[in-house]
Amino acid sequence: MRQQTAKNCKASLLTVVVLAIPLPAVASEYMPLRFEEDWGASCNKIAPKCWRIGETATLTLGADARVRAQSYRPVDFGIGSAMSSAGGDGYTLFRGLAHGDLRVGKHAQMFVQFGAYDEAGRRGGPVSSDQSNPDLQQGFLAWNGDMFSLRVGRQEMTLGTSRLIAVREGPNIRLAFDGVRASWRQGSHRIDGFAFRPVLNRPGAFDDNANKSQALYGLYATLVPESMAPLKIDLYWLGYERDQGQFAAAQGRENRHSFGTRLFGSAKGWDWNMEAVFQTGHVGDQTIRAWTVASDTGFTFANLPWSPRLGLKADIASGDKNPGDRQLGTFNALYPNPTYFSEAALLAPGNIMDLQPVLTIKPAHSLTFVLGWDFLWKHYKEDAVYTPPAPLVAIPETIGTGRYIGDQIRLEGSYRLHPQWEIRAAAVHFSAGEALRQAGGRSVDFLMTSLAFRW
Repeated sequence: MRQQTAKNCKASLLTVVVLAIPLPAVASEYMPLRFEEDWGASCNKIAPKCWRIGETATLTLGADARVRAQSYRPVDFGIGSAMSSAGGDGYTLFRGLAHGDLRVGKHAQMFVQFGAYDEAGRRGGPVSSDQSNPDLQQGFLAWNGDMFSLRVGRQEMTLGTSRLIAVREGPNIRLAFDGVRASWRQGSHRIDGFAFRPVLNRPGAFDDNANKSQALYGLYATLVPESMAPLKIDLYWLGYERDQGQFAAAQGRENRHSFGTRLFGSAKGWDWNMEAVFQTGHVGDQTIRAWTVASDTGFTFANLPWSPRLGLKADIASGDKNPGDRQLGTFNALYPNPTYFSEAALLAPGNIMDLQPVLTIKPAHSLTFVLGWDFLWKHYKEDAVYTPPAPLVAIPETIGTGRYIGDQIRLEGSYRLHPQWEIRAAAVHFSAGEALRQAGGRSVDFLMTSLAFRW
């Protein structure tokens, strides 16, 4: 008990210290990836955040802190482990990040970010993405030219709308990679090439390193043809390797290649985001033939009070129909945003189909509410239901159960008190369908609140 109390005090003290840092006089636009911010133009106005060093260099300091409390009743749909069958679980996550961004001249950059993370109250103790003593979250050298840029070292990365590569914002420790990324940009066109290994999070201080059992590499292009405006196009190839892949119908060394395209844009109140991916390769002695099609389309009534947006999400991520045919059909979303379906992060995009009508309203410029009702099915009954974390995890008890997974109603809200402060909350009720009930699963209730600060 004394040890747990000491840990909680340490996390609370870290949060207080970060929150006590003086605010800049002028707040710029904060970016999801902090190294993309450039405060140089207002450096003289926001002391003590930014300093000029000589005539050509600037040093910018920054920090992030988040406290997130959440509860599940039951855990893991009540399937499997003794903890799952015992009922619910509620816990609090503490995150503190601090960074320095040194720019020399117009192009050279050195970015260093440290993080510390803690957890309180989780039954059975913290999981790998919950807790770590101070460690290097990001650290790289970069050359940011007018058309070409190069970044070498530990860094975060998102691609597109984070369906396949995301920073893992929902869990406590964000995902980072060790490796190299090169970019070419001309106007609105951009091409990225990269070779990475994900960072393996360890609980001690400064003991994180590259996960040598996994690798990610590829090319990602964003094109904005003037003749097709307002349509924008992403084209990409992602190579993925891991020593041990585990699916309902296959296991062994995984070598997977994803070929995808995304069409997105907005015009006259409409917005659209459609993505298709085909995957090939091998898991053990089985050949991969997997795919996904995902869409999010909506219309915003800008002239009505609260600017309501009516949207529809429709997704299919393939499953495996015949476990004995030596061909694996289960889609692997690699390193996705775990909260893609809802903040509860109950399901992963593998062997799944869903339809989700969504209503978004903005009662005030800084206040947003989202109400969605998601209906979910297995793509194939013969395959399993899959859950986060990445790589996706099969619930073995659901192999061969019914097709209907269930439906979930979600209400999520966010309120930005200030460019530097944000409050979020979410409530999700998941009604279990036959795919889960036949495996002993039950309906789930989820609640979450969080307070985040940026400096």
